[in-house]
Amino acid sequence: MRYFREKLNRRNVTVDVKHYEDCEQFFISVGRCFVVEALLEFFHMSHTQQKPKKNGPNMAFITTDEQKKLFIESTLDKFLEQYVFIEDDQAFGTDNVCHYSVNLVKSFMILADIKDAVATGNGQHLSVLHKQLLVHFFSASGFNEYAIEMLVNIMQHQILLSPAQAHQCMWAATVNWSGGYGKNVEIDLFQENRNKDMKAMIKSMGANKSEKAIYRGSRAAGGIRQIVDAFGKQVSMQRKSSSHSHKSSSQDEKIVMTDLRRLRPFRQDNERKLESFKNISHNPTTSFDEKKFVGWINNHKRNMLLHFPGEENDDISEDEN
Repeated sequence: MRYFREKLNRRNVTVDVKHYEDCEQFFISVGRCFVVEALLEFFHMSHTQQKPKKNGPNMAFITTDEQKKLFIESTLDKFLEQYVFIEDDQAFGTDNVCHYSVNLVKSFMILADIKDAVATGNGQHLSVLHKQLLVHFFSASGFNEYAIEMLVNIMQHQILLSPAQAHQCMWAATVNWSGGYGKNVEIDLFQENRNKDMKAMIKSMGANKSEKAIYRGSRAAGGIRQIVDAFGKQVSMQRKSSSHSHKSSSQDEKIVMTDLRRLRPFRQDNERKLESFKNISHNPTTSFDEKKFVGWINNHKRNMLLHFPGEENDDISEDEN
């Protein structure tokens, strides 16, 4: 963190939070570093090349691939229980630095989970994540509209849509344009790219624009893009980088991990405090109010039922859960 702060200060850079992708890439880089540091602390390792001194495998009893797989799964479950799934408010004492670090790891895990579900096109996994995000957005002030979006999505899948429509909605959230495993992208991002192609095509028509020509060009935009991409691959043409490409951050991450090794944020020290986060919790959803959440859901259920004439909505009580 110190490295990034000094780097920005030297360049006199003003960070614009409206550039989501830049913020996302920065958070992913920092999140990776904190996860590596948490794993080093979990295994009692001084660096990534050292053998684990704790929670490591006993090779005398692990001989087959199946046993290795079971050990890895059980060890990762233990790690997650210790740093991610733990709910006890007193688990990390009064160490604000540790609280901040665990909070960051939990938030990073959710983002990484979402990106993995999108890349693999796993609509069912995304549906589960929407439920988790509903709680997160409701707990954080200023994100009410995102919480509503998650609630509407859940209601559509489980209540409002027919089984066929719900299935289509669940599994049509991503698209794989180039082929290959783990290369799906969000359908709205894909549509943005196709809109860009259509605008360029319409602009190239010049004075020959007509409603019929625009209609034909719009329908052909996707096919033309595939032809251009296929031609580019055959002639080994290097693709021009776009706003969605990013420079490797591996060198920056090494510097951050070196700083974290010196700090040891996951080694509990109740004397450590943070001026900016004096009362920070290790749980991102610590402010979640279940009673308020139930009332909030019931209010929006009433609003949704208004769109269905003949449905009685007066019998929904505030105590319903």
